[in-house]
Amino acid sequence: MVLCYIMSFLYWTHPQGELLEANPDMVFGKNQYWRLFTSSFIHGDLNHLLSNSLMLGVMGYFVNYHYGKIIFPLLGFLSGILINLIVIWNHPPEVSLVGASGVVHWLWGFWLVLYIAIQRSVPMPRRIMKVMAVGLFVLLPTEFNAQTSYYAHGVGLGLGVLIGLVYFFFFAKKIYSYEQWEQEVNHVDDELVNEAIGGPS
Repeated sequence: MVLCYIMSFLYWTHPQGELLEANPDMVFGKNQYWRLFTSSFIHGDLNHLLSNSLMLGVMGYFVNYHYGKIIFPLLGFLSGILINLIVIWNHPPEVSLVGASGVVHWLWGFWLVLYIAIQRSVPMPRRIMKVMAVGLFVLLPTEFNAQTSYYAHGVGLGLGVLIGLVYFFFFAKKIYSYEQWEQEVNHVDDELVNEAIGGPS
């Protein structure tokens, strides 16, 4: 988060900040591949930064706390490189991509697919309905803005789901080893049981 604020401030106030944004001309034409990484940390304006900061902070905390630093921030922002690469591959040469929206949606995809896979105490249909409700409420845009890359959102979400599934495939046994199940036994009146089976009262 601190890095996002620092790099965004540099992007807004210094001419050298243009070296941080990613577009096809600079990345593919001039081989400036570092832009695929740095563009996730810079934002177009303060509103853009603040809107991403909320979700990045909340979801980053949850994913980091439950799955560790290797998953986030390390794998999350490395995935941001791939997200940016896929997105600008189809961009016009002069259009730049900035912001952590792709990483934010990657976090949501990773978290939600693992919720479905792990939370076995909740019936599967209810898990799916919860994920769909969250997706509609949080991830579906309320308005469409020409400056927003919804393609980056979709790519980030899809890649997060994919990596979440791969993570679950390799670590399901370890994850389930932390489960604690309690068997609930309801007390039954012995006299009623004996009466029902015809035994002595």
